[in-house]
Amino acid sequence: MLRRLPAPLKRQLRLLGCGAIARWRRYPFRHSLRSRQLAEAAAASFATQCTTWQAISTPIPERGDASTCANRRHNLELAIRSLNNRLILPGEAFSLSQQLGEPTEAAGYRAGPVFVKGHVLKDTGGGLCLIATNLYQLFLYAGCRILERHNHSIDAYGEDRFYALGEDAAIAYSTKDLAVRNPFNNRMLLRLRVDEHALHSEILGPGPRPVQTLIQSTVLERVPPASHQQHPGWQVSTSRFIKQPSWTTWRHDYRCFSDYQPC
Repeated sequence: MLRRLPAPLKRQLRLLGCGAIARWRRYPFRHSLRSRQLAEAAAASFATQCTTWQAISTPIPERGDASTCANRRHNLELAIRSLNNRLILPGEAFSLSQQLGEPTEAAGYRAGPVFVKGHVLKDTGGGLCLIATNLYQLFLYAGCRILERHNHSIDAYGEDRFYALGEDAAIAYSTKDLAVRNPFNNRMLLRLRVDEHALHSEILGPGPRPVQTLIQSTVLERVPPASHQQHPGWQVSTSRFIKQPSWTTWRHDYRCFSDYQPC
């Protein structure tokens, strides 16, 4: 039934759904997001009182022509301006889509590579899934509560992939988001930067990180490709175990499943 609705109406319904989810998860109001992003001097001062709780580096793919690579980098640099030095308060939810807003040409984004229904296409804001994948791993390994995460529809890179199966994340405005919650009693500072070859992120917090984490991603099934020129599909389970200093054993606190179609 929904497939028969006009595209503008379907988009409006999706946005209404996103708004309902934002209220349910108690995302910060849009007008307060700017106050969550510290100026560089304030962030540097905060960092002197903190330790690095987790750091992740993600290689930037070099696939595509010069224009595609340049647009990907431009989109990454533009998005980082909205994310770097973001303070996440205790108990607060963080939504990547809310923080970035819609990646349109009017917002300065360019066409880059995206995965749509098992195909590699170009669309405005392409390349931002690199940030989603990087931040998913950052928050996952740091012990944050994962509220929403979507894997890519395909394993487009095959053996050249730059992440472990089950540890990637896709983002598409109004349909796929990466959302987490700070479960700790302390503020966390999110910092990102990009260099020639990789995207780097880290979470800073006062004192030692409150929990240790252990991540295990297991391939449940290999889905054969239709031809030898294609990549296979996969079904993967990812689990996280956490341990606080006062605990004698590890506790299983998170599990997700990833389904990649052959391509």
